[in-house]
Formats: sequence, C-alpha cells, structure tokens
Amino acid sequence: MKYNNLRAFEKHLEGAAPQHFSDIYMILAKEDYERKSALDLLIKIVLKKEVSPDLCLQIFDAEKHTVDNVLSELEMLAFFAKKRLIVVHNADKFEKASALKMESYFNVPNRSACLVLIAPSVNRATNFYKKAEKVGIILDIAEEKPWEREKSLADWLGTAALAEGKQIEQSTCRALVKQLGTDQCLLQQELLKLVCYVGQRASITEKDVSTICGSVNSENAWQLGEAIFRRDVATALRISKALLNDGVALIALLRQIRSQFQTEFNICSILMQGGSGDEISREYPYMKGQILERHIQNARSYGMLSLKEGLLKVDQTELQAKNSSVDPDFLAEMLVIKLTSNK
Repeated sequence: MKYNNLRAFEKHLEGAAPQHFSDIYMILAKEDYERKSALDLLIKIVLKKEVSPDLCLQIFDAEKHTVDNVLSELEMLAFFAKKRLIVVHNADKFEKASALKMESYFNVPNRSACLVLIAPSVNRATNFYKKAEKVGIILDIAEEKPWEREKSLADWLGTAALAEGKQIEQSTCRALVKQLGTDQCLLQQELLKLVCYVGQRASITEKDVSTICGSVNSENAWQLGEAIFRRDVATALRISKALLNDGVALIALLRQIRSQFQTEFNICSILMQGGSGDEISREYPYMKGQILERHIQNARSYGMLSLKEGLLKVDQTELQAKNSSVDPDFLAEMLVIKLTSNK
C-alpha cells in the first residue's frame, strides 16, 4: 500500500495501532525535513506503549553498514519489547546483491520488528520498490515544483506559527520563504527564533523577519546562478564568497543553487521533447519575455548532461557539508569550480 502525504500516513498509523502495524515501511521524500517528520511520527506511534522506547530503536545507514548487519538485528527476538523499529537511512544506496537479500527478508519478516527503509527516492520500476509496496507500506512524497513548494511552505509556516501561539500573515510567510529559501529545517529554526524574539506579542511581522532572520539575497543568488550557467568562474567565486561573508549559511546557498539547476533542467527537458516557450510559461507562470528567453538560453548553453551532473554535484556538496568538518568556504569554492568547468 502507498501513501503520498504525511497526513494520510499518520491516519494509517493511528488506525493500525497498536496491533496491526506493517512489518515493512519505506519512507521516500526529497526533503530532509519530510523524511525526519515521517520517521518521528513512526517512532512516536509505534513505540508509544513501550516502557523504554530508546531500547526498541536501532538505526543503520546503508552507506556505512552492511545489509548483513541490518538483517542480523532484524532476526533478533524482542525479549523486552512488543515491537522494535530497525531504521535504515540511505536505503537507495544498497548494492544489487544487498537489495536482493533485503527483498528475501520481505518474504519472511520478523513479526516482532518493523523495518523502516528511508531514502530521498527509489526507482519505482525495481523489484525492491515493488515488493516493498506489495508486502508493506510506502510513504512516497513527490517533489513539488518550485512555486508549489514556496506556496506549501508559506502555508506550513502559518500553521506552525499558530501551533506556537502566534499569528503570522500569509504575506509575511511568503517573505520569509523568499528571504531564506525552501529548506524547511532552516525555516523551522528561524520560526522558533522569531517566536522567542516577539515574546508575549501575539503576532510576527515582516519587520521581525527582516530584523532577526538571515537571508540569501535572491538577486545575488540569481546572479550567482547566471555566472555558473555561463561558466564565468571568477564572477561566480566572487559572488559565492560575498554571500558567505554576509552570513548566508552554506546549506541555504546550496539549496538556492540546486533550485536554479532543477529549474533549468526542467526547461531543458521540455525543449528536448519539442516543447515551446509557451509550454515553459505554463509550467513556470512567472517566466515571460526576457526572463523566459534568459532561462531558455541558460538551459541550451549549459546543456542537459551538465545540468544533471550539476544537480548531483550540489547534492554531494550538501552531504559533505552535513557530515564533515570541511570549511564551508572551501566546499563552496570547489563546487563553483566544478560547476563552471567545461569538463
């Protein structure tokens, strides 16, 4: 069975509690925040009745642990718990032989354990995905288009603010997303800062946002993307360094660059399939006239293969930024050099 949003997944878990949880869960979402929210929900509901929930939870990473490590843990009996959660992050990184072993486990799972496989995405055409869907539950959250993402995050900010006892206008939510970008974890952190800042005041204003929250200057970020797409390494390095010196977080900057690459990749795909400027404008309503022409030029000159490779390089840099102590300035410089290289 498959669900495509967190609310439907939550209703399923509530209906399954406490005796009818699935033995296999797969959580697929591009955004870190969405994957974390789904896992937190699963832990909260499945382990609700356990006396020591922490002892019922084991976490693995497919990039660091072998499938045999995971299977060994899955096969253990639960002496002091009704149900255990065995979580595997980066499940899309299993090699073919490891995926086959996991598929074999799907056929005869340990009923005292819930296997939770987490990844940004898994190829839906693979047996790994199909078997997981057949015997278990999949939460597969589709990646939103840029303007859909901005709107849904603005709506989410309004709801999250209310949960903290604060009012916030929709226009202020949109301003916050525009100022910070679409990293939901970052938006949540900044919202909590705003809640603390306004104190007893009932509402959060745009002035509060501009006073307290850092930003990725959208104009400069756009200029950075333009410099990368025309492979102007000197200008791109200068702009990226200036943004970081102004206090922009590397992760926020990477998300901005990725959004630009994803947009140009989508435009390039439309053009390669014989689509026109009108079709691009239907997909991206804000693209008209010179703005549309500039995006078409960027997509054509940079090329489909380079755009695809660029997305991978941005994701690799984000992974390094999150999991290493490498200097952010160095990571940004290396990424810019790679993205502006002709190779």
